[in-house]
Amino acid sequence: MARASEAEVRLHGRRVGVLIYDRGGSRFIYEDDLAAPDHQVLGQIFEDDPATVRRARVGLPAWFANLLPEGALRQHIVRELGGGNIGDFTLLLRLGRSLPGAVTVHADVEPDDDLATPTVPPAPTDDEPLRHSLAGVQLKFSIASDKLTTRVRGGGGWWVAKLPDRSAPHLPVNEYLTLEWLRAAGFPVPRTLLVKAADIQGIPPGLVEPDEEVFLTERFDRTRRGPVHVEDMAQVADVAPTFKYSESGATYDSLGAVIHALTGEAGLRDYVRRLVAMLVVGNTDAHLKNWALLYPDGRTPTLAPVYDFHSLTVYSRYRYQPLALSLAGERVAGEITVDHLTRLVGPYGLGGQWASELVAETAESLRQAWTEQVRPEAASRFAGLADHYTHRLDTLPVLRV
Repeated sequence: MARASEAEVRLHGRRVGVLIYDRGGSRFIYEDDLAAPDHQVLGQIFEDDPATVRRARVGLPAWFANLLPEGALRQHIVRELGGGNIGDFTLLLRLGRSLPGAVTVHADVEPDDDLATPTVPPAPTDDEPLRHSLAGVQLKFSIASDKLTTRVRGGGGWWVAKLPDRSAPHLPVNEYLTLEWLRAAGFPVPRTLLVKAADIQGIPPGLVEPDEEVFLTERFDRTRRGPVHVEDMAQVADVAPTFKYSESGATYDSLGAVIHALTGEAGLRDYVRRLVAMLVVGNTDAHLKNWALLYPDGRTPTLAPVYDFHSLTVYSRYRYQPLALSLAGERVAGEITVDHLTRLVGPYGLGGQWASELVAETAESLRQAWTEQVRPEAASRFAGLADHYTHRLDTLPVLRV
């Protein structure tokens, strides 16, 4: 018979609750005192309802399930851990000291179930880049800066490395150029680089050719002073990773409501600017896990910097893909106008003039940055992307203000 196993959940090293595994499922009991002077935010759902025990009949409660890697990265981590059918609770324990943000999970006892392997490997260390949990389907690694070549070494930073995707040619270049464009237009973007795969240690053989380019972006949840806590919008919405798309009932409007409630008009303004950029870029896969809250002081949420931002519409197989979530009832990027954004901000006393002025300002900053700074490099690195972005800037209805 399976026995229960407990894991201590800590935030910035301080215990905030216990995660209990029992017979294939689990439950989390939040223990922190919201009124305590040293209280920090683990997640918005615990701020709103700290007394409720979060349960899952199979696997992990949704908030914790969203800490785990997905897709190809999960497959490679499992393979690195020895293979087999590793359950979510077991995987969380094995990645427990290397999770996103400032949360860690600690347990001395492995759950005794059919999904667990007999032994628990040592806790991940900085020289095991595959063991750092980064959600997403595109294969990613977390890499310490001292594992890279001289041009990116130093500062004690951490970088996310994204490998080429065979179904989307030039994807690392795509994301690099896109984020550099947004940075030039005034969006908050972490540092980014393009390097040859041969310059990065720790990539398993056979995944990428040595002369292929790999995209690097600095992790915004890691600083010299220690980790900064972060939670993605799937955690805020308390939905499992499999419901990160429209099936969850979430929309860009409902995200706007959360962002306005937590970060005020300034945060909503930043969010609307990102929606405009999302439409211009053709970033149709901006689901719940591609938006996040950051807690720089441990309590006050801000929108996390822009991440996982690239064009999908440049690829013919994704050209007519609908948006991951709807905006004022519309999921076709080419049908969205300023009126849709006006409806999004209307409940907060911000009308059509506010939306029109913000869209016009955003469009101007994007056009100027594109023409003066990014288009020449884009034309030399990925001509198809350069033509695609130029066309979208000239034709998208949302920019006609």
